[in-house]
Amino acid sequence: MKSFLKLEPFANGYQAVNLSPNAALSNAEAQLRTPDGAYTTFRTYDKYFVLNLRQHFDRIEETAALTGKSVRLNRAALQSEICAALEETPSPEARIRLSLDLSVNLGEIYLSVEPFAPRPANLYQSGVETATVRMSRTNPRAKLSRFLGQADAVRRSEKKNVEEYLMISDDREILEGLSSNFYAILRGELFTADEGVLAGTTRKFILDLAAAGNVPVRLRPISVFELNRVDEAFLSSTSRSILPVRKIDRWTIGNGAVGPITAKLMKAFDAEIRKNLSDLRIAE
Repeated sequence: MKSFLKLEPFANGYQAVNLSPNAALSNAEAQLRTPDGAYTTFRTYDKYFVLNLRQHFDRIEETAALTGKSVRLNRAALQSEICAALEETPSPEARIRLSLDLSVNLGEIYLSVEPFAPRPANLYQSGVETATVRMSRTNPRAKLSRFLGQADAVRRSEKKNVEEYLMISDDREILEGLSSNFYAILRGELFTADEGVLAGTTRKFILDLAAAGNVPVRLRPISVFELNRVDEAFLSSTSRSILPVRKIDRWTIGNGAVGPITAKLMKAFDAEIRKNLSDLRIAE
């Protein structure tokens, strides 16, 4: 069983150390045993296929650079280790987290793998409820693992029965979710924050779909004071794809149903996703 591995740089590859030989750990459990550093999380399709794999690797290296550390991943060797872990994962699809150690042994990588469990289908038909929280990232362009602890602390303290917490700035602008990007549609235009947020890998794919579908895009956040005028809203992440939002705090979005532009983008996402996947078994 290889659900949690430490990958130590060795010669032209990595030396894998199995940190959970007797029991499978969830990604969250593995993260508690991982040093502070850069991380990325993604899901697989049909066992070995991933959306925007190169961007995930790029983001780890860029996050390290933003903290003043220079690290270059051995991408071919890393893909090989991921595939070896997936071979021992019974689930046909998995959720993978890569964490680069930036605090103890620079360059070591922690790899955790858990079965991928999609959201229930009814949530994509009815939309989800969200809540706002006053919060922002210290270093928005860096995906640092310490933020995972901060996000978990918010979920524990707020204790609301919602899909996601949306971070709002001091100016009351909706920036992003704790683990997602946020989008609002007003008067046929798609709004999403560009500054002060972590640009998710799925976000770029969605913005490309919007451009291809002639949906105008405004790279700016909406304010909570605009919520009464928002027609549609949705979240995106590697595990959620496009997930409609029907409520933010006490505000019902539009008429409370999945809107036409959101539905259009969801359909395009499903139609185009498999044309844009990378095979982990083929080195980037």
